[in-house]
Amino acid sequence: MKIYYLLFLTISTLSFSQNNSESDVFKKIIDEQIGKGTLGIYVQCEKYKTFFDLKEFKEEVGLDVPEKILNEIEANVAKSNNGIWNSELIKELNYSSDLIKSIKCLTKKEAEEIFIKTKKRQKIISISEPIFDNNYENCIVSVIYSTFTHSASGHSYFLKKVYGSWTVIAVYGIWMT
Repeated sequence: MKIYYLLFLTISTLSFSQNNSESDVFKKIIDEQIGKGTLGIYVQCEKYKTFFDLKEFKEEVGLDVPEKILNEIEANVAKSNNGIWNSELIKELNYSSDLIKSIKCLTKKEAEEIFIKTKKRQKIISISEPIFDNNYENCIVSVIYSTFTHSASGHSYFLKKVYGSWTVIAVYGIWMT
């Protein structure tokens, strides 16, 4: 019985740690956008699957990241799924409506309706599922900025946990349509 309890406690702790890390990365990315002076953003609910190409990462970033960590991230990308961000995370950020226009995240359909209704450029951010190394100390996450129907740009972040806080180490894979 004690073994089952310990096993349950270990699995619960690891699951909480993972979910907490995802939430912390989400908040870091939003803080990063606000810090760059991006005002009036909407956040899209869908977490899309993260793309990671080891060779491309090494060529573009040029950091001396241990091969073991990059291999773990690459292996964990294969397990990545689409998902939904919790709107509560936006409320926890406690930004004014000048910075984040909605306290709930938008579905893809709601985002499209904003473009149709306003007929103006918008700032809708979509954040992928964060992909971690096995120790949850390094992370890859991608961001897409939709500005109008069929108009977007994006890039990926490489983050590292430094003294308990997620820190952006590199931005790479910049693209636009």
